[in-house]
Amino acid sequence: MKWNKEDIEMVEKFIDIRNKGFYCDGAQLTEVYNRVLEKHVTPTSCGACLRQRVNELAEALERFKRLSEASKPDEPTTTKEEENKEPRKAKNKK
Repeated sequence: MKWNKEDIEMVEKFIDIRNKGFYCDGAQLTEVYNRVLEKHVTPTSCGACLRQRVNELAEALERFKRLSEASKPDEPTTTKEEENKEPRKAKNKK
């Protein structure tokens, strides 16, 4: 899968359109579908086919987001005790 910011925005738009019960442009959907999922299908006007493509993209986007979250390094956290401690001073060596 290959994701970029524009593709994520487009897929979210397609999901929103699907959730409202409408259909999106088949050529535009297929272009994003082929690019992201690295497939080579032809554009269609079949409502069931368009809906299936949106569903596949939605699942792929969800997987991508989960993997992105899992791969982010954990930010260092401090406890209340650590916040209240005085900073250590470096010893001067002579």
